[in-house]
Amino acid sequence: MKSLFDRVIGFIGAGKVGVTLGAYFQSKKINIGGYYSRNADSAANAAGLLSVKQYTDLQELLLHCDIIMITTPDDQIKNVWNELKKFNIKGKIIAHTSGSLTSGVFGGVASLGAFAVSIHPMHAFSDRDGNIEGLDQIVFTIEGDITGISLIKKMLTDLGNQVLVIESENKACYHLANVMASNLVLALLKISSECLAQCGINQTVAIEALMPLIMNNIENIRIKGFHNALTGPIERNDVGTITQHLAVVPGDYESIYKNLSLILLKLAIEKNPTRDYGVIEDLLTVSSNND
Repeated sequence: MKSLFDRVIGFIGAGKVGVTLGAYFQSKKINIGGYYSRNADSAANAAGLLSVKQYTDLQELLLHCDIIMITTPDDQIKNVWNELKKFNIKGKIIAHTSGSLTSGVFGGVASLGAFAVSIHPMHAFSDRDGNIEGLDQIVFTIEGDITGISLIKKMLTDLGNQVLVIESENKACYHLANVMASNLVLALLKISSECLAQCGINQTVAIEALMPLIMNNIENIRIKGFHNALTGPIERNDVGTITQHLAVVPGDYESIYKNLSLILLKLAIEKNPTRDYGVIEDLLTVSSNND
């Protein structure tokens, strides 16, 4: 039987995720067979970047590769599977990298003698230039059949990455957690930069000014946990400042401010159980009910 590092990975999809993961795996001495894509130029660019093969049809990729990584957009994964299952895939590991879809998208995979797994890297991929900085620190979350999980978990842990294993019924909640921590944080920072713009500060300067605040806050959460990292007017029970915020927050963002503040208020009450936060709670709750 082949060792995991003798197995060849073939990528279907040559976008940001596929190119970056391919470059990362290759840097760790995993054998990358090459790329197939409906967009031949994308496959050619990815193959050229890693000096691997550009596959022009799926059957050729299946002949050469043991692990098939589908790194297409989510809405294309089912279509790719419908094409793959026309061929002999016995013994292959069929994987996708969607954060929201489960391995269940590969319906009938067991009857074809293959193994299904979803592999989601907890990372924001923004380029397809092969930059792998920081990937050795990311966590991969996997879900699927027992054999697929066992093989992929060993491969990823041998690379030095932490691996989380979840049940398929928890995939949607898992993906929600990722979106809350990445995409929705981006939205909050956009609101913050808009508020600074109202103060006459342009977006570039605003982002640079906010970065130390953001990074320090994240580091405090990592080191101290949520309760001990909590600071600001909610935790201080600063009624005057909260009142001022409610007076100037743009109408489109008022409910966001209040709802997130109520979550912070809960943390503050847990951290300071003898402190009376009743006035702030009334401000936030009564105002919310009148939206």
